[in-house]
Amino acid sequence: MNCIGIDVSRGKSKATVVTSEYEIRNFSFEHNVIGFKKLGEVIKSKDSIVIFETTGVYSAQLARFLRTKSVRFIELNPLEANMRMATLRRDKTDAKDSMRLALLGVTQLDNLNGGHYCNSDYIPLRVLATRYEELINERTRIINHLHSSLELSFPELNKIFNPIRSVISLQIIKSYTHPDFLIGLTLNQMVDEVYKVIGKHITRKIIYFYCQKVWQASKISYPAIDVDSLEIPIIVQYCDEIEDYNHRIENVKYELIKRAAVKPEYSIRCSIPGSGRLNLALLLGFVGNLNRFKTYKKVNAFVGIDLNRYQSSQNKKGDSINRRGNTNARLVEFEMIRSMLRNKSRIKNHLVDYYYKLKKPPYSKHDLVALIACANHLNRTIINLVRTNQVYDYNKTSH
Repeated sequence: MNCIGIDVSRGKSKATVVTSEYEIRNFSFEHNVIGFKKLGEVIKSKDSIVIFETTGVYSAQLARFLRTKSVRFIELNPLEANMRMATLRRDKTDAKDSMRLALLGVTQLDNLNGGHYCNSDYIPLRVLATRYEELINERTRIINHLHSSLELSFPELNKIFNPIRSVISLQIIKSYTHPDFLIGLTLNQMVDEVYKVIGKHITRKIIYFYCQKVWQASKISYPAIDVDSLEIPIIVQYCDEIEDYNHRIENVKYELIKRAAVKPEYSIRCSIPGSGRLNLALLLGFVGNLNRFKTYKKVNAFVGIDLNRYQSSQNKKGDSINRRGNTNARLVEFEMIRSMLRNKSRIKNHLVDYYYKLKKPPYSKHDLVALIACANHLNRTIINLVRTNQVYDYNKTSH
């Protein structure tokens, strides 16, 4: 078998071929049509395997080429690659790294844990899930800017609306950015103006509730800027940007759930009460196909909630999670547990029971510790349901 180790860089790579006769050849190629054609001429034998360390977007072109040509390859996690290639001598070059990767295929092929993220059917879900998180982060950045600006023009709005992203909050702030805009305006007139704009979406009772708060706050507010300050139109622009992000987030959310719903395991996961359709779609996008994980412990390691233990002689540290996995997937699982806890009064879920069991005195666990323990049980539940093709049944769970 020919083992080909590739050290991937930006736009180009260094490769080393170790043949079954232990003949070693080195070459380099660029990430374009000519370069991949050169690589394809080397990979002629069907009994060949390519090993490389994933480098995010830089290795994506190589992975697509190998997938298109149906070439067997192992995409190693950078941490695993560094641990397996570690030596006492600190001599690191691209050529030597590619040689060490190729030799891993000769000496440790059966023990390598690298692999594909998932098959191509799950890649759109990953793209949409990543895009959703990007939009959420960008919207949060604009909201923080808006909060800072409102401290100058109308500080009380930060207390009434926090965070600022709803339709009613954005409309009221755009219309009454400064308390002087409410001079000579009665409460009923204010409600009528806001209702004309957003009455189709929100009831008049809710509009009256928030308008009353803003109207009363304007009587005691003392802003740091004048009503004609240049900061006022900037605040309006922030509100428009947040509205735009809201629409884009909703579009991505709709498309993500739509694509996730066609996956057979999605309906099985949806049977877990309180987990949330969006959270399940995001988790499916960040984790991918569960069939590539042999046990739920592998899933724990992927999302970074596996335990990190240290004991040497009399020295022993407390257990903690590694946090070396997919951060987004880990946060989605925590949000799923919190969603279940918020809906505890109307659902039956053994994860909620387990959370409050851990919180019971006299040895009550910290909230984060309990969340991690529940996430561990969540992964075990999902793996069992998907592998056995069953829907969730509270009566069959251990609680």
